[in-house]
Amino acid sequence: MAQLIDLEAFRRKLMADKGFRTWLSRFQEQFGPDTRLKDLSPATLLYLATPGEENLYVFFDLIMGACGLGGSARFRLNDLDSAMKLKIMDTAFALLDRVRFEVMRRLGWVEEVPDEEAPLITLVKEAWSQEAAFARAVPRLSPTRPEYDTYRKLPQIQQRVFIRRLIPRAVAEYQVRVENPPTES
Repeated sequence: MAQLIDLEAFRRKLMADKGFRTWLSRFQEQFGPDTRLKDLSPATLLYLATPGEENLYVFFDLIMGACGLGGSARFRLNDLDSAMKLKIMDTAFALLDRVRFEVMRRLGWVEEVPDEEAPLITLVKEAWSQEAAFARAVPRLSPTRPEYDTYRKLPQIQQRVFIRRLIPRAVAEYQVRVENPPTES
């Protein structure tokens, strides 16, 4: 009897295989079509959330591989037209925001992270196709945060800005936690 193939799962696996090709060697972790941001190790998440050109190229590798565009070397060598490079950069910045929201979630600073259960490959596909709508999705500040009263009085668009302004502090605090874990007595 013939076996049925789930085409969507097959496509996601192909995207993951191509997208995570360089990640497997860089991070020494396993990544697959179902890997979510919440599944990433603290060290990998910290690397991805930290500002820097090299860190951004890691996102380019993921996006370009998953979208069948090769690797970031094509980006570096100007082997792509300007419109395609801009789309890759926009997608990378949207994914970078999601990574940083995951950092904030792990710190307990935000709740209801957008697409929290979605695999990373799905996020790449959505960021690529939805662009601005994907980038507008921002979590809500946790009511336990000291800044919550100020935050909740702001209009929704200003709340998004408020959350994004917390990102540098969150990444710095997360770095301290990852690099200096509490010692057990």
